[in-house]
Amino acid sequence: MLKKIIISIPVDVDIHFFTSMNLGLLNNIQNKKLKCKFFKPITQIENHNFSYTNSILKKYYPNIKLINSLKINDINLFDKTIEYDNIINNIIKKYYENIDDTDIFFIEGINFTYMEQLLFKLNCDMANIFNAEIIFITSINLENETLEKIKSKINILFKKKLFNFNIKKVYFFIKKIYNNQNHNPFFYNLNIFKDKLENIKNIENNNSLILYNNIILVPWLKNFIFGINLKDICSYLNCKIINIIYNRIKYILFFNKLSFIKQKIFIKSLLIISINDMESIKKIYQVMSKNVFCNSILFTDFITNNKVNKINYFFSKIIKIAKFNNLTILYTEDNIYKTHLKLHNIYKYLFPIYDNKLISNIIKYVSLYIPEKIFSKKYVNYKFYISPYIFKYNLIEKAQKLKKTILLPEGNEIRTLQAASICYQKNIANCILLGKIKKIHNIAKINNINLNNINIIDPNLIRNNYVEKLMYIRKHKLLSQKKAIELLKDNMILSTMMLKQKEVDGIVSGANTTTANTIRPALQIIKNLPRFSIISSIFIMLLPKNILIYGDCAINPNPNYKQLAEIAIQSWETSKLFNIINPKIAMISYSTGTSSQGIEVEKVYKATKLVKNKFPKLMIDGPLQYDAAVIENIGKYKSPNSLVAGNANIIIFPDLNTGNTTYKAVQKTSNIISIGPILQGINQPINDLSRGSSIEDIIYTIAATVIQTQLKN
Repeated sequence: MLKKIIISIPVDVDIHFFTSMNLGLLNNIQNKKLKCKFFKPITQIENHNFSYTNSILKKYYPNIKLINSLKINDINLFDKTIEYDNIINNIIKKYYENIDDTDIFFIEGINFTYMEQLLFKLNCDMANIFNAEIIFITSINLENETLEKIKSKINILFKKKLFNFNIKKVYFFIKKIYNNQNHNPFFYNLNIFKDKLENIKNIENNNSLILYNNIILVPWLKNFIFGINLKDICSYLNCKIINIIYNRIKYILFFNKLSFIKQKIFIKSLLIISINDMESIKKIYQVMSKNVFCNSILFTDFITNNKVNKINYFFSKIIKIAKFNNLTILYTEDNIYKTHLKLHNIYKYLFPIYDNKLISNIIKYVSLYIPEKIFSKKYVNYKFYISPYIFKYNLIEKAQKLKKTILLPEGNEIRTLQAASICYQKNIANCILLGKIKKIHNIAKINNINLNNINIIDPNLIRNNYVEKLMYIRKHKLLSQKKAIELLKDNMILSTMMLKQKEVDGIVSGANTTTANTIRPALQIIKNLPRFSIISSIFIMLLPKNILIYGDCAINPNPNYKQLAEIAIQSWETSKLFNIINPKIAMISYSTGTSSQGIEVEKVYKATKLVKNKFPKLMIDGPLQYDAAVIENIGKYKSPNSLVAGNANIIIFPDLNTGNTTYKAVQKTSNIISIGPILQGINQPINDLSRGSSIEDIIYTIAATVIQTQLKN
């Protein structure tokens, strides 16, 4: 059975309601006998803890498998590209390690009561990476907010961030709050610090499900509270104990002579009185003498060496009655106002995870509002797609297994040094730097780059080793010894000779040199594969909704139709190396089908026909305009009989002018990662870098070069 991946995303909601709804949803899954794995990707950021659901499931739901979470020690990691990618890669790794043997993979999003923008991005990225079905958990926070306003707010927030987002296909669990309601889900706080006591109604079990277009309203704290164990309050206030019976309380009453409390509330209350309030103590004694008892009493302002405490007649009588009737008596040195402030904040940002009865009450209540169909087996029809993060993760994983050596001729270039260091740390490749050893170490030291265990070769010490070999390779050009020595002063030519001799597995260069400087030695020394007449290039474009291959964008200025066909075939072969699913090739032109005529259109048509003749089963079509190639509804309209139009993932441009301009326009305006140019049709892997490459670009190009070593002649 295919897996169903679900993510719950909090939006403007407190930790109590968010955790409660997740527990109810997970309980619903278990009741349906579905196998479930629960993943809270991050449970701690610096000193902030998010592990409440994990802790509760571990204690009370052993059948739901918990996946180990990450702990982030520095919040600034979220704002740095490479470090953020590391976090995402670790999340993806845990997914792959745990996806088997389950029906539902449940991801709980991060509740951002702080660091809002960073964690909002993380929640969106996780939903996109796993193409998860989304459950929003939110609340009505304003008096005039309506369901449609909440729906519209979420649509505005997420429609540009979630790439397969459809507001009609997600569930909303909305916390319905009320005017003047109690804001603590565990007890009512009745106190003398308000003008008047709130009107407390009887608890009502309202189990009617309010469902409107997948919007479920959950009444919260209107006519009920869950109760709290007195033990938690005692621990939180650091109370001293005179007599203790750990019961559950639902009301905290700050007593004074103006208060009138119904008996059924009084017996569920923790009564808080100042030891200095003689009149209230006397009144409580009189009530207790008539066998009307509260749950427990806490005395404030209690100083143990104060003689008043010892000689208070009514206080002593209260203690005696409490012990006889198994009532709890506590005391604290804090004054009554400080005690009130502390209780106001109890569990404000935390969730009581060790109270079994409380957890049971919460789950029982929220389960009343979860639709029966939400986790039905017939809805388990998840279809996975490759997001850019998944593609990058797979690229690194594949490279790590191959353990290849990649030569970096630009050993003095800072970005290259940083990329080499990271590649070693991640075991992507064994990188060799070419350059003056002392100079490279000085650059690394100044820029705090760790080059331990990275091999550095001084080119001056090895140039003469390749003079005769270069003369032999270029003998048809009558290359002299003097000229060979001169040519080998170019580190790129020297590097290419090292690759030719199979001393390294691949080369990555171009961070501070031109494409021609990288490509020319490859053409002269390594040469193209025998079955091809040219070398070409591709870029792997990591678009938010798709992975596309663009070719040729770097090498051939104006290929003829035979060369264009070769570029298409080379790009198809390269796509298989990088696990592009169901390759579909679109041969791009300014015309779709026979809508226009011209020399360039004819070239694309003939190239397409040539590829079809060589590989009849290959999915290829052309000429196609770019929009018809990649946008489904336009493709169906312009070329209704095409199996490629609207779904192409390999885009072959008719010339370098079009290809190079398009790739740069898409890359820069969309702010995406493009890996390349990756050379193809060559005997051994050599890849060029853009001079504007980031460290991340270099790392992924190194990984791609490692993977290209698998292509057999």
